[in-house]
Amino acid sequence: MFFSKSPHPANFRFLNSFNVETGELTDAEKTFRASLNSFTGDVFHIQISDAKLWGENRSIVALNEPSQHDSKKVELTSKGEILVKGPKNKILLKGQFGVLGENSLFSFELSDQAQFFGMGEKYFGQQELSGYRAKFWNTDVWSDFHWAQWGNNPSDPPYYSAPYVAAKIGDTYVGFLLHNPSPAFIETPGVDDSRVFVEWQRTSPNLLLGNEGGEPNLWIIVGPTLPELTRKLQKLVGVTPLPPLWSLGYHQSKWGYEGHDDLLKLDAEFTKHQIPCDGLWLDLDYMKGYRIFTVDKEKFPNGPQETADELTKTGRRIVPIIDPGVKKEAGYAVYDDGIKNNAFCQTSEGNPYVGLVWPGETVFPDFTQDKVRQWWAGYAKQFRASGFGACWVDMNDPSTGPVDPYEMWFNNGKDHHNKHRNQYALGMQQATFEGFKQAKPNERPFILSRSGFIGSSRYAAIWTGDNCSNYFYLANSIPCSIGLSLSGQPFAGMDIGGFGGDVTDELMVDWIKLAFLFPFARNHNGKGNRDQEPFAFKAPVMSVIRRYIRLRYKLLPYIYNLFIQQEEAGDPILRPVLYHYPEAGNEKLDDQFMIGDAILQAPFVNEEKSRKVTLPGTQKWYDARTGEWLAPGEVIVKRGREETALFIREGAILPMQPGTPTTTEKEMMGVNFHIFVPEDWTGETTYTYKADDGLTYDYQKGIRSAVRLTVVGAKGHLILNLEELADDHGPINPTFVLHGNPKSVKLKGQNLPTKPGRVMLTGRGLSVQVS
Repeated sequence: MFFSKSPHPANFRFLNSFNVETGELTDAEKTFRASLNSFTGDVFHIQISDAKLWGENRSIVALNEPSQHDSKKVELTSKGEILVKGPKNKILLKGQFGVLGENSLFSFELSDQAQFFGMGEKYFGQQELSGYRAKFWNTDVWSDFHWAQWGNNPSDPPYYSAPYVAAKIGDTYVGFLLHNPSPAFIETPGVDDSRVFVEWQRTSPNLLLGNEGGEPNLWIIVGPTLPELTRKLQKLVGVTPLPPLWSLGYHQSKWGYEGHDDLLKLDAEFTKHQIPCDGLWLDLDYMKGYRIFTVDKEKFPNGPQETADELTKTGRRIVPIIDPGVKKEAGYAVYDDGIKNNAFCQTSEGNPYVGLVWPGETVFPDFTQDKVRQWWAGYAKQFRASGFGACWVDMNDPSTGPVDPYEMWFNNGKDHHNKHRNQYALGMQQATFEGFKQAKPNERPFILSRSGFIGSSRYAAIWTGDNCSNYFYLANSIPCSIGLSLSGQPFAGMDIGGFGGDVTDELMVDWIKLAFLFPFARNHNGKGNRDQEPFAFKAPVMSVIRRYIRLRYKLLPYIYNLFIQQEEAGDPILRPVLYHYPEAGNEKLDDQFMIGDAILQAPFVNEEKSRKVTLPGTQKWYDARTGEWLAPGEVIVKRGREETALFIREGAILPMQPGTPTTTEKEMMGVNFHIFVPEDWTGETTYTYKADDGLTYDYQKGIRSAVRLTVVGAKGHLILNLEELADDHGPINPTFVLHGNPKSVKLKGQNLPTKPGRVMLTGRGLSVQVS
């Protein structure tokens, strides 16, 4: 596998004749079966088949096909051309399909002004991706690349593969998804002289999407806007099921925590310093000799349940690691049982494939088989029932250490490694998720995964793998996470502080300010590196870290409702500024991002003393540091130890916990509605807030409460209307916090008495009016 090289269009034969009656796509020498299916919402599926060449589609998770609908936005012509049309049936793209042995390629001609977004997890450093060659092949980055490549530079491909790209053509967005687990590649047209030192290295003038083997399956989605496109994609690949509320809190991890004593010590420190923390994570050291599904009795003398019961008092859960590598050792129950059930991947000669990872010689479950996933789910069920609250599945690229994985064959040794590698982690996620549901049928599982593929959104959150404690990885966290958000994986985050190396005080402060509202927030670092727990730093630094962890908890009602909206509608939690403000130039705002549609963050991603921030749109923005209302446009923000640049759009309603959270307790029913309207504001805004038990599936049975708050303003006079939509989880009893000093406030026609108050967000204390 060449990571930096892709098949070239000149080597392909492009098919130039299609018979709509017979479904034959040909160039007179080779003939394939082709079909184009049209679905509601301008979603289209092109499938090319040849049983002898490619076999059947080997994807283990089917996409959620919408209902069929006869749309002509995409056509397959008699000349074998693929036409994609936009408004008024204008042709946006013209494509062809080509083959080269088992390789397949879709090539599209499009406007020179096109822009490109998505591609999932990429460390390219920018969200607009013109002029890139990208491979999609799950790697163990630290093992598969030299440290000089990943330490402070972009390496590709990374751990997670999402062969998807969104093309902006004029004012219309078109998405392209290759649903094929074989190695994929995407090449976008464009010019970037920083990566090209000879002319022939430039990318193709056409958009290229292809696979190195496997049945060609291309999904085309016509937006027309970026939000509409993203929602359609998310529903197609699978929305993220509403996670447990505790999983959206702050998490603490380190390679080196071993068991009961370490966990209780951590618990005591977080309690002492009044820092909320929902999850305490264990890396490899809790196991007996790195054997998965075992616990070292010296680390947990009375088993994990006793520790879990102690941590329940402070609302924390234990989250241990699980790797797929099973120690090759007769007498080890998991290995013996796997051999008995023929559960492991095989070599081309029919023997169990052996790699070298943490336990030494290891074998690997074949997660591409349903029977093996069921076998693994049985062990995951026991593991969850033993007292662990969740898990993270690591090394599932799969990592085989220094051993070439090409002899790891799937499907009882019938399928070459290439045919399934990208979906190996997906199978592990699926099996673990199922086991957890068997253990706790009415409790929402939480699983974090390193690698993944199309459909991982249904089973696991993703963290962006092993990173380093430096500003390169800090800055790249934003466009990388935006790529995931736009590519169907909204529940994601990075190792806060960096996994490798020693974080500095300044970098740790910058990192927590950047990541404290990310969908997933975990502080994790490596053994032998400087400790990164908040209380491991001197008091002034710890104070800042604690402040932003507490602010995350204060905003949990808002974050949780974004996940509710994600499950219902498909919008991501973290969004590019372009998502809501499509003006030209906003695609270059790689160091800014939005959380939902109301919060704009502009953290420092380098060591400079000041930075430029673009406030988009036409309405004012509330500066969460100062309480000032700022006009849209460019502003200069100076670095401050305590402060970070966070802005809230005019007319926003943000649900927050009251006060300053210092524990894991979460007040979701007596919520504060913070209303942000400038003086003399005239307009109307509305927000629907929902609350449930945050843990079970009872909300799917209707056991959820909801209210709708509408605020109407006329020259600074506010009228509030609170409508109860449901109270099956109990009554929601909100209070109101007004940012903007209104002249009068009425609630349901009655004067609403308010009193002065103070709120601290990301700067000094702010004057507000509280009902």
